[in-house]
Amino acid sequence: MSPGPRAAAVRAALRGAAPANASVRDMIRRYCREHGKDLACLAHAWNCKVLSVWRVFGRKRPLLPRQVEGVISLFQLDEFDANDLRLRAAREAGWQIDPSMLLQEDA
Repeated sequence: MSPGPRAAAVRAALRGAAPANASVRDMIRRYCREHGKDLACLAHAWNCKVLSVWRVFGRKRPLLPRQVEGVISLFQLDEFDANDLRLRAAREAGWQIDPSMLLQEDA
């Protein structure tokens, strides 16, 4: 029996925040588990072979922006999760991004 189309949304609402030291790859694995899929499903979103997905997860180099956007579109992440994933990917790639500056409002 399948869990239903909204099961991933329910699990996402119940989960806690990701730890600060979680990598982008850890978060993608978490989304795969929540949606009941394995990493091989990313091959279609990334327009590559399954072996290439495993190679990307085995390497330590940062993910490409198109790969991050592919994950976001595949799992249909909401804006909060999508921006969190983008921010972590940019920081892993070496961008010096201060999150406090992103949330600052002009007075």
